[in-house]
Amino acid sequence: MKRKNFAVLILVISFFITAALSPAGAEILAKSDQWKSFFSIYGWLPALTGDIKIKGVESNLDSSHSDAFSNSGFFFFMAHYEGFKGQWGIMLDGMYAGLEMEKEHPGGAVPGRRQVKLTQALIELAVPYRLTWNPVVADVFFGVRYNNIYGEIAIPSRALKRDNTLAFLDPIVGGRVFFPLAKNWVLGLRGDIGGFGIGNASDLALNGNVFVNWQINELLSLQGGYRALYMKYNEGENEWNGTEHGPWFGVGFSF
Repeated sequence: MKRKNFAVLILVISFFITAALSPAGAEILAKSDQWKSFFSIYGWLPALTGDIKIKGVESNLDSSHSDAFSNSGFFFFMAHYEGFKGQWGIMLDGMYAGLEMEKEHPGGAVPGRRQVKLTQALIELAVPYRLTWNPVVADVFFGVRYNNIYGEIAIPSRALKRDNTLAFLDPIVGGRVFFPLAKNWVLGLRGDIGGFGIGNASDLALNGNVFVNWQINELLSLQGGYRALYMKYNEGENEWNGTEHGPWFGVGFSF
């Protein structure tokens, strides 16, 4: 079974398992003195633009949404959790994805057609503080995002291969706003900035997300939106300078 199809199968199975086990609960945006939780599984289909350098060997990363979807080496798993009690909460987000591609690279120090493999893992932990509840919900938050990017660049014509793992921890600060559109429909906006070159952090990380949530009942909701993530990281002969952007869709559970 291709890894892309396996990821889709895991997503479907997780949906039914979580639906069977999760207790019913109120929607996470309502004010409460009791701890309230929200969990979602989602899929992101990003296009990728930018460059990577592994041990001095460079390659561009440009690929479209359709390239990712049709690529047999593309796979993903993504999940999000958040909980609130009163004005304070916690947010946890995780992503694991991989992509394989072939790129022409006529110039540079080592010219030649590239075979590129990427595996990317992101884990984000943040603490939000809720400023307002009704009718508009607004949060500010601070936290960290751990990035682990394994890159492999092979040039078959030169029998050359370079691989390495770029691992760095970005401090992040940001905010979210939720606007009610109609009964059971909410528009959400999120943005954050991080990195700042602190320690082994990236030089700059920018993350933006716009989405719509449809609360079907007390337990179940569906979401969809568009996310963009830019990161610039430089460590000697290893670099990552790329933007990932594209639509995402998810299923959520409130309890």
